[in-house]
Amino acid sequence: MDPKVSYFKTFISAAKTKSFSRASKKLSVTQGTVSNHISALEKYFDAQLFLRTPEGVDLTPEGEILYEKAEKILNNINDARQYMRILHEHPEGTVRIAASTTPGENLIPNIIQSYRAEHKDVDFDVQITDSEKCFKLLESGQVDIIAVGNLYDKSYESVIIGKDRLVLIVPPNHRLAKKGVAKLSDLLKEEYIDREEGSGTREAFKLALNNKGYSTMDLDIIMSLGSNSSIITAVSEGYGVGVISEIPAKNAEEGGHVKIIPIEDLDLTRYLYLVKGRKPKNPSAVKSFWDFVSE
Repeated sequence: MDPKVSYFKTFISAAKTKSFSRASKKLSVTQGTVSNHISALEKYFDAQLFLRTPEGVDLTPEGEILYEKAEKILNNINDARQYMRILHEHPEGTVRIAASTTPGENLIPNIIQSYRAEHKDVDFDVQITDSEKCFKLLESGQVDIIAVGNLYDKSYESVIIGKDRLVLIVPPNHRLAKKGVAKLSDLLKEEYIDREEGSGTREAFKLALNNKGYSTMDLDIIMSLGSNSSIITAVSEGYGVGVISEIPAKNAEEGGHVKIIPIEDLDLTRYLYLVKGRKPKNPSAVKSFWDFVSE
Protein backbone atom coordinates (compact mmCIF):
# COMPACT_ATOMS: atom_id res chain seq x y z
CA MET A 1 0.00 0.00 0.00
CA ASP A 2 1.34 3.45 -0.90
CA PRO A 3 2.13 5.73 2.06
CA LYS A 4 -0.39 8.41 2.96
CA VAL A 5 0.35 12.12 3.41
CA SER A 6 -0.24 11.73 7.16
CA TYR A 7 2.63 9.21 7.33
CA PHE A 8 5.07 11.80 5.99
CA LYS A 9 3.77 14.38 8.48
CA THR A 10 4.36 11.90 11.30
CA PHE A 11 7.84 11.10 9.99
CA ILE A 12 8.85 14.76 9.77
CA SER A 13 7.49 15.49 13.25
CA ALA A 14 9.43 12.54 14.72
CA ALA A 15 12.59 13.66 12.91
CA LYS A 16 12.30 17.21 14.22
CA THR A 17 11.42 16.30 17.81
CA LYS A 18 13.78 13.28 17.85
CA SER A 19 11.13 11.42 19.81
CA PHE A 20 8.11 9.30 18.97
CA SER A 21 6.35 10.34 22.20
CA ARG A 22 6.92 14.07 21.61
CA ALA A 23 5.75 13.63 18.00
CA SER A 24 2.57 11.92 19.20
CA LYS A 25 1.79 14.83 21.55
CA LYS A 26 2.50 17.41 18.85
CA LEU A 27 0.23 15.61 16.36
CA SER A 28 -2.43 14.73 18.98
CA VAL A 29 -2.24 11.02 18.16
CA THR A 30 -1.19 7.98 20.15
CA GLN A 31 2.43 6.85 20.27
CA GLY A 32 1.27 3.60 18.73
CA THR A 33 -0.03 5.52 15.71
CA VAL A 34 3.35 7.20 15.28
CA SER A 35 5.11 3.83 15.45
CA ASN A 36 2.67 2.34 12.89
CA HIS A 37 3.21 5.21 10.46
CA ILE A 38 7.00 4.96 10.69
CA SER A 39 6.86 1.16 10.34
CA ALA A 40 4.69 1.52 7.22
CA LEU A 41 7.20 3.95 5.66
CA GLU A 42 10.15 1.67 6.49
CA LYS A 43 8.33 -1.26 4.90
CA TYR A 44 7.45 0.76 1.81
CA PHE A 45 11.00 2.08 1.27
CA ASP A 46 12.60 -1.15 2.52
CA ALA A 47 14.94 0.84 4.77
CA GLN A 48 15.45 1.63 8.44
CA LEU A 49 14.66 5.31 8.97
CA PHE A 50 15.44 5.82 12.68
CA LEU A 51 18.00 4.61 15.20
CA ARG A 52 16.92 4.48 18.83
CA THR A 53 19.11 6.42 21.29
CA PRO A 54 18.95 6.96 25.06
CA GLU A 55 17.45 10.41 24.36
CA GLY A 56 14.96 9.27 21.72
CA VAL A 57 15.59 8.62 18.01
CA ASP A 58 17.98 9.83 15.29
CA LEU A 59 17.66 9.62 11.54
CA THR A 60 19.64 6.99 9.64
CA PRO A 61 21.34 8.02 6.34
CA GLU A 62 18.27 6.65 4.54
CA GLY A 63 16.09 8.66 6.92
CA GLU A 64 18.04 11.83 6.10
CA ILE A 65 17.31 11.31 2.38
CA LEU A 66 13.60 10.76 3.03
CA TYR A 67 13.47 13.76 5.37
CA GLU A 68 14.71 16.10 2.65
CA LYS A 69 12.31 14.67 0.05
CA ALA A 70 9.33 14.43 2.43
CA GLU A 71 9.52 18.12 3.29
CA LYS A 72 9.49 18.96 -0.41
CA ILE A 73 6.52 16.61 -0.97
CA LEU A 74 4.48 18.26 1.79
CA ASN A 75 5.45 21.75 0.62
CA ASN A 76 4.34 20.88 -2.91
CA ILE A 77 1.05 19.49 -1.61
CA ASN A 78 0.44 22.63 0.45
CA ASP A 79 1.28 24.83 -2.54
CA ALA A 80 -1.13 22.84 -4.71
CA ARG A 81 -3.90 23.24 -2.13
CA GLN A 82 -3.27 26.96 -1.95
CA TYR A 83 -3.40 27.34 -5.73
CA MET A 84 -6.61 25.30 -5.86
CA ARG A 85 -8.15 27.48 -3.13
CA ILE A 86 -7.29 30.61 -5.11
CA LEU A 87 -8.68 29.01 -8.27
CA HIS A 88 -11.95 28.18 -6.56
CA GLU A 89 -12.23 31.71 -5.20
CA HIS A 90 -11.34 33.26 -8.57
CA PRO A 91 -12.34 30.71 -11.24
CA GLU A 92 -11.72 31.34 -14.91
CA GLY A 93 -12.30 29.57 -18.22
CA THR A 94 -15.39 28.35 -20.05
CA VAL A 95 -18.38 26.35 -18.81
CA ARG A 96 -20.06 24.39 -21.62
CA ILE A 97 -23.84 24.09 -21.27
CA ALA A 98 -26.48 22.36 -23.37
CA ALA A 99 -30.06 23.34 -22.59
CA SER A 100 -33.49 22.36 -23.76
CA THR A 101 -35.70 25.15 -25.10
CA THR A 102 -37.61 26.29 -22.00
CA PRO A 103 -34.75 26.54 -19.47
CA GLY A 104 -32.28 27.53 -22.19
CA GLU A 105 -34.29 30.49 -23.41
CA ASN A 106 -35.95 31.59 -20.16
CA LEU A 107 -33.79 30.65 -17.14
CA ILE A 108 -30.15 30.05 -18.09
CA PRO A 109 -29.46 33.59 -19.43
CA ASN A 110 -30.60 35.14 -16.13
CA ILE A 111 -28.65 32.63 -14.03
CA ILE A 112 -25.48 33.25 -16.04
CA GLN A 113 -25.91 37.01 -15.77
CA SER A 114 -26.25 36.79 -11.98
CA TYR A 115 -23.22 34.50 -11.71
CA ARG A 116 -21.02 36.67 -13.93
CA ALA A 117 -21.75 39.69 -11.75
CA GLU A 118 -19.42 38.01 -9.24
CA HIS A 119 -17.16 35.98 -11.57
CA LYS A 120 -16.11 38.05 -14.58
CA ASP A 121 -13.43 35.60 -15.78
CA VAL A 122 -15.79 32.69 -16.43
CA ASP A 123 -17.36 32.49 -19.90
CA PHE A 124 -20.21 30.30 -21.10
CA ASP A 125 -20.81 28.34 -24.29
CA VAL A 126 -24.54 27.55 -24.43
CA GLN A 127 -26.29 25.50 -27.11
CA ILE A 128 -30.03 24.88 -27.33
CA THR A 129 -31.34 21.44 -28.25
CA ASP A 130 -33.86 18.93 -26.92
CA SER A 131 -33.57 17.21 -23.53
CA GLU A 132 -32.63 13.81 -24.93
CA LYS A 133 -29.76 15.25 -26.99
CA CYS A 134 -28.62 17.24 -23.94
CA PHE A 135 -28.04 13.98 -22.07
CA LYS A 136 -26.18 12.49 -25.03
CA LEU A 137 -23.86 15.52 -25.12
CA LEU A 138 -23.29 15.20 -21.37
CA GLU A 139 -22.57 11.48 -21.61
CA SER A 140 -20.02 12.01 -24.41
CA GLY A 141 -18.26 14.78 -22.48
CA GLN A 142 -19.05 17.47 -25.07
CA VAL A 143 -20.68 19.65 -22.40
CA ASP A 144 -20.16 20.08 -18.65
CA ILE A 145 -23.71 20.88 -17.54
CA ILE A 146 -27.18 20.57 -19.04
CA ALA A 147 -30.45 22.35 -18.26
CA VAL A 148 -33.50 20.20 -19.00
CA GLY A 149 -37.15 19.65 -18.25
CA ASN A 150 -36.90 15.88 -18.04
CA LEU A 151 -34.41 13.62 -16.21
CA TYR A 152 -33.72 10.89 -18.75
CA ASP A 153 -30.86 9.60 -16.58
CA LYS A 154 -31.22 10.03 -12.80
CA SER A 155 -27.73 8.73 -12.02
CA TYR A 156 -26.25 12.21 -12.54
CA GLU A 157 -26.11 14.87 -9.83
CA SER A 158 -28.93 17.36 -10.39
CA VAL A 159 -30.51 20.42 -8.81
CA ILE A 160 -33.94 21.98 -9.40
CA ILE A 161 -33.68 25.46 -10.94
CA GLY A 162 -37.34 26.18 -11.55
CA LYS A 163 -40.92 25.00 -11.71
CA ASP A 164 -42.84 25.10 -14.96
CA ARG A 165 -46.41 24.50 -16.02
CA LEU A 166 -47.38 23.31 -19.46
CA VAL A 167 -50.43 25.02 -20.92
CA LEU A 168 -52.72 24.59 -23.88
CA ILE A 169 -52.54 27.41 -26.43
CA VAL A 170 -55.18 28.02 -29.10
CA PRO A 171 -55.77 30.76 -31.71
CA PRO A 172 -57.39 33.91 -30.22
CA ASN A 173 -60.66 33.30 -32.08
CA HIS A 174 -60.83 29.56 -31.29
CA ARG A 175 -64.00 28.08 -29.76
CA LEU A 176 -62.06 27.10 -26.61
CA ALA A 177 -60.80 30.69 -26.30
CA LYS A 178 -64.40 31.81 -26.00
CA LYS A 179 -65.14 29.01 -23.55
CA GLY A 180 -62.10 29.94 -21.41
CA VAL A 181 -61.46 26.44 -20.09
CA ALA A 182 -60.98 22.94 -21.51
CA LYS A 183 -61.04 19.30 -20.55
CA LEU A 184 -58.85 16.52 -21.89
CA SER A 185 -61.81 15.31 -23.95
CA ASP A 186 -61.85 18.72 -25.71
CA LEU A 187 -58.17 18.44 -26.58
CA LEU A 188 -58.63 14.97 -28.09
CA LYS A 189 -61.03 16.46 -30.65
CA GLU A 190 -58.56 19.09 -31.88
CA GLU A 191 -55.86 18.99 -34.54
CA TYR A 192 -52.74 18.92 -32.39
CA ILE A 193 -49.27 20.39 -33.02
CA ASP A 194 -46.69 18.32 -31.12
CA ARG A 195 -43.13 18.98 -29.98
CA GLU A 196 -40.39 16.91 -31.60
CA GLU A 197 -39.21 13.50 -30.35
CA GLY A 198 -36.76 13.93 -27.46
CA SER A 199 -38.34 17.14 -26.17
CA GLY A 200 -38.76 17.43 -22.40
CA THR A 201 -42.07 19.22 -22.96
CA ARG A 202 -43.30 16.34 -25.09
CA GLU A 203 -42.23 13.76 -22.48
CA ALA A 204 -43.93 15.67 -19.64
CA PHE A 205 -47.15 15.95 -21.63
CA LYS A 206 -46.92 12.29 -22.61
CA LEU A 207 -46.55 11.30 -18.94
CA ALA A 208 -49.57 13.40 -17.97
CA LEU A 209 -51.63 11.65 -20.67
CA ASN A 210 -50.43 8.23 -19.51
CA ASN A 211 -51.47 9.03 -15.94
CA LYS A 212 -55.00 9.56 -17.31
CA GLY A 213 -54.95 6.33 -19.28
CA TYR A 214 -54.26 7.93 -22.66
CA SER A 215 -51.28 8.22 -24.99
CA THR A 216 -50.14 10.48 -27.82
CA MET A 217 -51.72 7.93 -30.16
CA ASP A 218 -55.09 9.28 -29.00
CA LEU A 219 -54.23 12.76 -30.29
CA ASP A 220 -54.86 14.00 -33.82
CA ILE A 221 -51.23 15.05 -34.40
CA ILE A 222 -50.87 16.97 -37.67
CA MET A 223 -47.22 18.04 -37.29
CA SER A 224 -44.24 18.02 -34.89
CA LEU A 225 -42.13 21.17 -34.44
CA GLY A 226 -38.78 21.79 -32.78
CA SER A 227 -39.41 24.77 -30.50
CA ASN A 228 -42.01 26.66 -28.47
CA SER A 229 -41.77 29.64 -30.81
CA SER A 230 -42.51 27.54 -33.90
CA ILE A 231 -45.58 26.03 -32.22
CA ILE A 232 -46.76 29.51 -31.19
CA THR A 233 -46.46 30.66 -34.82
CA ALA A 234 -48.33 27.61 -36.15
CA VAL A 235 -51.11 27.97 -33.56
CA SER A 236 -51.46 31.71 -34.14
CA GLU A 237 -51.90 31.04 -37.87
CA GLY A 238 -54.73 28.62 -37.15
CA TYR A 239 -53.10 25.27 -37.98
CA GLY A 240 -54.12 23.65 -34.69
CA VAL A 241 -53.59 23.76 -30.93
CA GLY A 242 -50.51 22.88 -28.86
CA VAL A 243 -49.13 22.41 -25.37
CA ILE A 244 -46.02 24.40 -24.45
CA SER A 245 -44.31 25.97 -21.44
CA GLU A 246 -46.33 28.67 -19.70
CA ILE A 247 -43.40 31.13 -19.79
CA PRO A 248 -43.26 31.73 -23.58
CA ALA A 249 -47.04 31.15 -23.80
CA LYS A 250 -47.70 34.17 -21.56
CA ASN A 251 -45.52 36.38 -23.73
CA ALA A 252 -47.37 35.22 -26.84
CA GLU A 253 -50.75 35.78 -25.17
CA GLU A 254 -49.76 39.31 -24.12
CA GLY A 255 -48.86 39.97 -27.76
CA GLY A 256 -52.31 38.83 -28.85
CA HIS A 257 -50.99 35.86 -30.85
CA VAL A 258 -52.57 33.00 -28.87
CA LYS A 259 -54.88 32.34 -25.96
CA ILE A 260 -53.92 30.21 -22.92
CA ILE A 261 -56.62 27.72 -21.93
CA PRO A 262 -56.35 25.75 -18.65
CA ILE A 263 -57.04 22.02 -18.94
CA GLU A 264 -59.07 21.27 -15.82
CA ASP A 265 -58.50 17.53 -15.56
CA LEU A 266 -54.80 17.29 -16.55
CA ASP A 267 -51.83 17.95 -14.24
CA LEU A 268 -49.15 19.58 -16.39
CA THR A 269 -46.75 20.79 -13.70
CA ARG A 270 -43.07 19.85 -14.03
CA TYR A 271 -39.65 20.83 -12.67
CA LEU A 272 -36.66 22.18 -14.58
CA TYR A 273 -33.23 20.79 -13.70
CA LEU A 274 -29.56 21.56 -13.95
CA VAL A 275 -27.54 18.34 -14.36
CA LYS A 276 -23.76 18.08 -13.89
CA GLY A 277 -21.44 15.84 -15.88
CA ARG A 278 -19.01 13.48 -14.17
CA LYS A 279 -15.80 14.75 -15.80
CA PRO A 280 -16.03 18.48 -16.57
CA LYS A 281 -13.36 19.99 -18.82
CA ASN A 282 -12.85 22.94 -16.46
CA PRO A 283 -13.53 21.52 -12.97
CA SER A 284 -12.92 24.72 -10.97
CA ALA A 285 -15.21 26.91 -13.09
CA VAL A 286 -17.92 24.23 -13.23
CA LYS A 287 -17.75 23.68 -9.46
CA SER A 288 -17.97 27.43 -8.84
CA PHE A 289 -21.01 27.80 -11.10
CA TRP A 290 -22.66 24.66 -9.67
CA ASP A 291 -22.17 25.83 -6.09
CA PHE A 292 -23.59 29.25 -7.01
CA VAL A 293 -26.74 27.71 -8.50
CA SER A 294 -27.13 25.17 -5.67
CA GLU A 295 -26.93 27.87 -3.03
